Amino acid sequence: MKNKTRVLLIAFLVAVSSAFAQQITTQAPETKGNEAQLSFGDIPELEKAYISTSPNKRNDGIPVGRLGVDGGDKALILKLAKAIVDGKHGNFDSFLIAHNGKLVFESYYSRGRVNLPHPQASATKSYTSLALGRAIQLGYLSMEDLHKPVISFLKDLDPSKLVAGADKITLHKALTMRSGIQLSEEQHEELEKSPRMLKGQGQVQAFLEHSEPITEATQVFDYKGDPILVMQVIEAVVPGSARDFIKNELLNKMGIINYSWETDVSGLPKSGNGTRMLPRDMIKWGTLALNKGKWNGEQLVPEAFIATSTSKIVDQSEEYDDTTRGVSGTAYGYFWWQADFSIGDKSYLAKSARGGSGQNIYVIEELDLVVVTTTHRPVDSSVAVTAENVIPAFIENAISTKDRINDAPDEFPPLEDRYLGQKPPGETPELFAPGIVSTQDQLETEVLFLPDMTALSFNRGDGENGDPTLIMMEYKDHDWARKPIALSDMDNYREQFSPSFTALNGLEPFKDIPIRGGALSAKGTYYFYVLDLSDGTGYMSYSRLINGQYEPPQKMSSAINRGKYIAHPFIAPDESYLMWDAEKEGEDRPDVYISFRKQDGSWGEAINMGDKINTPVFEQRPKVTPDGKYITFWRGYFETREDGKRYLLGNPYWVDAKIIETLKSEQ
Repeated sequence: MKNKTRVLLIAFLVAVSSAFAQQITTQAPETKGNEAQLSFGDIPELEKAYISTSPNKRNDGIPVGRLGVDGGDKALILKLAKAIVDGKHGNFDSFLIAHNGKLVFESYYSRGRVNLPHPQASATKSYTSLALGRAIQLGYLSMEDLHKPVISFLKDLDPSKLVAGADKITLHKALTMRSGIQLSEEQHEELEKSPRMLKGQGQVQAFLEHSEPITEATQVFDYKGDPILVMQVIEAVVPGSARDFIKNELLNKMGIINYSWETDVSGLPKSGNGTRMLPRDMIKWGTLALNKGKWNGEQLVPEAFIATSTSKIVDQSEEYDDTTRGVSGTAYGYFWWQADFSIGDKSYLAKSARGGSGQNIYVIEELDLVVVTTTHRPVDSSVAVTAENVIPAFIENAISTKDRINDAPDEFPPLEDRYLGQKPPGETPELFAPGIVSTQDQLETEVLFLPDMTALSFNRGDGENGDPTLIMMEYKDHDWARKPIALSDMDNYREQFSPSFTALNGLEPFKDIPIRGGALSAKGTYYFYVLDLSDGTGYMSYSRLINGQYEPPQKMSSAINRGKYIAHPFIAPDESYLMWDAEKEGEDRPDVYISFRKQDGSWGEAINMGDKINTPVFEQRPKVTPDGKYITFWRGYFETREDGKRYLLGNPYWVDAKIIETLKSEQ
């Protein structure tokens, strides 16, 4: 991207970011009540879209990454998301992108839900094709069998009653929608009046009895019922039923469990439409094709079948190309579409499963991309939308990873003002900077500002594995941007935001005291805590600077030192109040407390800061922002891994600091 274009794009995103933030939610939308039982047309519209450039792990076998960090131009993709939110591309329900094997972008709009299978329409054909490929992989068919007549596999047919040329219909012809079967709408309606006649292979018998003769002239591309022939062959050659075979040999192996697959009049699974899949599971189907038939190292479908299935066999360019929007060379393979997505003088082959209006999976091998869309009419062509907007974000001349991180800090584009463009909270706590700092299903710790509020930091980790990473954002030229931090520099930056007490540990009065952390008042007084994490014993102390020397630690009174896990003090600059967190006796979770200094210099009794701040989960690490306007604190909760071990997740919250004066006035 040219520098001037990039600058204009970033300026545009800055201008719209605040309004955009009000249109999105940080919680992935899920079905509520009986929504899962509703027809798709009755699913309620989302009030706000969900847009994530760092998708959450959902224990579904899909590795996750971060757009920008793991490739892709975050600014361009977010521009597309904003256009979808604004209705410029019609009724999109989801848009997902996987790059280099990781899901890096996930979004839901309108009727989209993260846990609600979406109607697939004709994308079902592609799944049927892969099911046939699975039968070949397991030896129930061979690649050579693709050129044998379909009727040779169907032993229940009565060949004497079939139309002339029925034996010309090979699997290859059926997979490319060129069976040549000619049935009028009136004939279909008449056959449907006798559903018993269509059970099992009777369905094929009826088609091939009532069709016009099969000739070379009739065996041209006709987007109708040929997938039925393929499903009938699967049913005939695999052990058990086609339904059980698909479930056990494909869906279960890929961890696809939340889906539906309708039954055709024949009693077999529908093959041309009739499935519903989660958008994240559509990513799995695309990944299987991208990896040449392998899933987690196991060859589920032969590489040769994938290559043929996703190749250009039948030219469809005259009918389906949209060269004004970069789509050309459209062709059809084995129930898979192909097209060239052009950017300038360079084109990228996209192989796709396509369902009516936009239930599509795009596989672009050259860019290691899988793109998923789900929609409902009326909608802009998701083929063209992908070609115009997604491919440019991943081509070689996209801006560098470092620039992408700076341009789009964490979840949305750069935001103005000292609080990242966020609407200030009232006296009810709110997530701090949702989507930028606070995300779902991750562990973000307390937010720390430098005194002049020109930078902030927080730690982020997935809560389950590994140490959190320090994330720093700087305010420069009326804009916030993420600052990349080298591992070797992390300790230095941590010291800037939260000075350690290592200097105290070296002084004579503190040598034998295992100080864990604390706070420093404007008067130079240290307030710190000692804590044994194994049993929660410990206490809060302070040390004043007297004649240039720090006095021996003074253990605070029982007004403060009550309960267990007493930790994380914040001292007012003038030492008029002290906040901290602790578990009071009989409780197994920490709450935030405050104590006000009395006129005689002693500390008042600890005051629980109330049920607006303190809830049945963890509340810890209270801080007041340097301008004195807001309290930030951390709220967390436990999750349990499959092995039974627990781990913490949580986010920073903020609330109007007026609550301090309210509590003080009540004393």
